[in-house]
Amino acid sequence: MQRPATPLSCTFLALVALGCSSSSDAPSQVPVTPAVCDAPGYSVESDSTPIKQVTATLRLPSGEAAASLPVQVCGIDTCLKYSANQKGVLNVSPDQSLVRPALKYGDGFDFAELAVQLAEGTQNLGELVALPLPPVTDGAKFPKTGPVTNGNVTLELASNAKVEHDNLTYSDPSELVFRSVEVPLAESEKALPPSFGFELAYGLAPIGSTFCPAAGLSLKNTLAWAPGTEVEVFVQGLDVAENWAPYGTWQPVAEARVSNDGKTIDTTSGGIPILSSIALRRK
Repeated sequence: MQRPATPLSCTFLALVALGCSSSSDAPSQVPVTPAVCDAPGYSVESDSTPIKQVTATLRLPSGEAAASLPVQVCGIDTCLKYSANQKGVLNVSPDQSLVRPALKYGDGFDFAELAVQLAEGTQNLGELVALPLPPVTDGAKFPKTGPVTNGNVTLELASNAKVEHDNLTYSDPSELVFRSVEVPLAESEKALPPSFGFELAYGLAPIGSTFCPAAGLSLKNTLAWAPGTEVEVFVQGLDVAENWAPYGTWQPVAEARVSNDGKTIDTTSGGIPILSSIALRRK
């Protein structure tokens, strides 16, 4: 299968400041300053795409309608907010041109957020599955350093980690807890196209939180991949600012490996620079 391939997106530069002792008898100090993380940025000149009408049916994993689910039709220039009706049906007519448009479903609060790239004109996206996140009360608080775990996903924050949350979106501090939900790939092909070859995916929250340096990632090896298996880790671009990934599509950010005991999949280079939906595939 032909797979889209692009190089790792982020370069993380650690700066070391050399200190001086006040006494000639005292050992010299070598304090380490926080890492400087430069977002690579993916904004490029693009033509706008006319989007006339978008329809879809949104349901929960149980099969029930995802009533009133928040939905956005966004380009990197304009974002239009909608919601499904009580039967989970979305039928909207943006009738305007957007630059690199995508439909985002889920809100990062009650539901994981995923994006589907949009083509020109009128399109029926069929059935989309909305994935409930664990309740905020079951989320994990972010430490200053070390691991934070929810479900099958663990982030590892470096000793000099700087964590920044989207406080405009998540105005209540109680919402700033780590949560994860597995994405059923067979039911999410619009958001995770089979051409990528993804085999495992998770929706994460709070969306838009950034980590400097990038957080390490450890997942339970739920698919029983063989010890030593090499893996690629991607994030989905859900932010129209496109600092860490192109909007609406997937960008590789890390490489990982199945542990020797076969229990976990752990990053070996790169990491998670921003909380978003993530996906993995074997090399």
